[in-house]
Amino acid sequence: MIPRMALLVVTGIASVALESVHAGVVLLVSSADTDNVLRFDGITGRFIDVFASGGGLDGPTDLTMGPDGNLYVASFFNNYVLRYDGTTGDFKDIFASGGGLEAPLGLRFGPDNNLYVSSLLTDDVLRYDGRTGDFIDHFASGNGLDGPVGAVFGPDSNLYIASSETDRVLRFDGATGDFIDVFATDVGLDEPRGLAFGPDGDLYVSSFQSGAVHRYDGATGDFIDVFASEGLDGPVGLAFGPDSNLYVVSKGVDGVLRYDGTTGDFIDVFASGNGLSGPTFLTFIPEPASLALFALGSLTARRRRRR
Repeated sequence: MIPRMALLVVTGIASVALESVHAGVVLLVSSADTDNVLRFDGITGRFIDVFASGGGLDGPTDLTMGPDGNLYVASFFNNYVLRYDGTTGDFKDIFASGGGLEAPLGLRFGPDNNLYVSSLLTDDVLRYDGRTGDFIDHFASGNGLDGPVGAVFGPDSNLYIASSETDRVLRFDGATGDFIDVFATDVGLDEPRGLAFGPDGDLYVSSFQSGAVHRYDGATGDFIDVFASEGLDGPVGLAFGPDSNLYVVSKGVDGVLRYDGTTGDFIDVFASGNGLSGPTFLTFIPEPASLALFALGSLTARRRRRR
């Protein structure tokens, strides 16, 4: 039997852990000009530190957390995908390369837990084994795909890719890579780069040259509106934050801008400065300390059940 006091401590740890997972969120932003990934408080925008760098990182673009809890970053100029410890930011290895990868931009793990990478100069999306990093195949290409940038798997589990040179978002079968359709485009979309499905199920696309975020019906691809534009200069990556607002990397102002997730109204420059230069993509993740507390709480809870 576990002593009563120990049970109280365990319960307290688990409770704090669960609260921390909700409260402890950080924003990671790729800083292409300084070859690193910066970390900001995901609630306040306060700068925390340089989270990941080194290992040959050269022109970081898209970044994502993997199923293993580590951070994966596309290194544009040397055609690598690098892996960093998801808790400490320490460099681990060159996870994926080869297979014809040239100028990687979009980066996503798919429903099959494999890694999909947009290869800008070869106009296709390459697939790598999500555990080993071994090259699998050229997953999606052709059908007007020209200058692929952002990539995202949609609610339908299909792959959506921003074709920057043709001003379109193309949809490919998420299991086979077969082309489905030109999902979204409109006369004002000019060099799409970042893609994100919102809490409302609609698709949001950054239009780099026109300095705006366009919204499309998530089921039909029909153009809805120019959702956000105030203050934007060269928008690239975008994501909805823990507050359900929209966060957009504005490369021309070296910052991350925040917009009301319902109305698109400009709120503020959420994160900037502290060496952030030439930002490209962003992602929100649970704060590493929160993950550690959660793991500790889960472990102690499991041990309690076994007794």
